[in-house]
Amino acid sequence: MRLVGHGTLHGKPALRAYWAKALAAQPDLSFVVVNVFHGHGMMVLTYRNHRDVLAAETLCFGAEGLIVSASACHVPLR
Repeated sequence: MRLVGHGTLHGKPALRAYWAKALAAQPDLSFVVVNVFHGHGMMVLTYRNHRDVLAAETLCFGAEGLIVSASACHVPLR
């Protein structure tokens, strides 16, 4: 398994820099949503990326309805 980055971003500037670097490195990046699961104060999105890798992202929402944390898991490439 290969981990990318530090695993934690804090603030909009860090998030912007992360995605700017990711998009520059992978200009063909795309996602196809497979399913959306709703829970209490959270949501899980499953999708396939441009390399057909299945992934799941969990978004947790605070009292104001904004995302306060997120995590992602991907099926390993074979």
